Amino acid sequence: MIDPNVVYLALIFGLWLGVTGAYLPGTGVIEVLALVVLGGAALALVNMPTNWLAVLLLLVGVSGFIVVPFIRREYASFALGGLVLQGVGGWILFNGLQVSPVIIGLTLLLPLLYHQFVLLPMLDKARAEPVMNEDQLLVGARGRVVKSLDPTGTIHLRGELWTATSYDGKSLPVGREVIVIERDGLQVVVEGIKAKRAELNGYEETEEAL
Repeated sequence: MIDPNVVYLALIFGLWLGVTGAYLPGTGVIEVLALVVLGGAALALVNMPTNWLAVLLLLVGVSGFIVVPFIRREYASFALGGLVLQGVGGWILFNGLQVSPVIIGLTLLLPLLYHQFVLLPMLDKARAEPVMNEDQLLVGARGRVVKSLDPTGTIHLRGELWTATSYDGKSLPVGREVIVIERDGLQVVVEGIKAKRAELNGYEETEEAL
């Protein structure tokens, strides 16, 4: 028979990987790893005398931490109540088998410390970083002319075709590499990359001429 302590640890580890993925979105690696671990734990639970109500308590308890990044930071302390449900779920997880109280205690203490001193600081740091709008992200981006700018034409920019206007009104031939000066609605203003261009709307660019 599979050791109930191992299955419990796999379940908790998978759930907390999911919590970490919620706090650090975008990579996808953590989420995939969480699914793999949880899948293995679920397979083991199916073949054991599992109390599925306890599994539900564990899921609900840990889910409180998962939703914290999507609500007000001030409500984060309420998620700590989920550790109580996690502890109860771990204690009654199996019918006729018992997860070690020491392991249950550690899986309550360590996630508490992890949440308070690792996840929440990361969340606060991420929320403190300024969010750049699309216009700011485009300024300074490089593209290539696919329809001559005379002074308006088309460029290939970040996988898309954009209508572009030459900054100084000069013609820019097909194949010329350009840099975005500003965005004007659905169009961008560009110029051919020169030997040196300093401080462009807060973006400093130094390039060699084509």
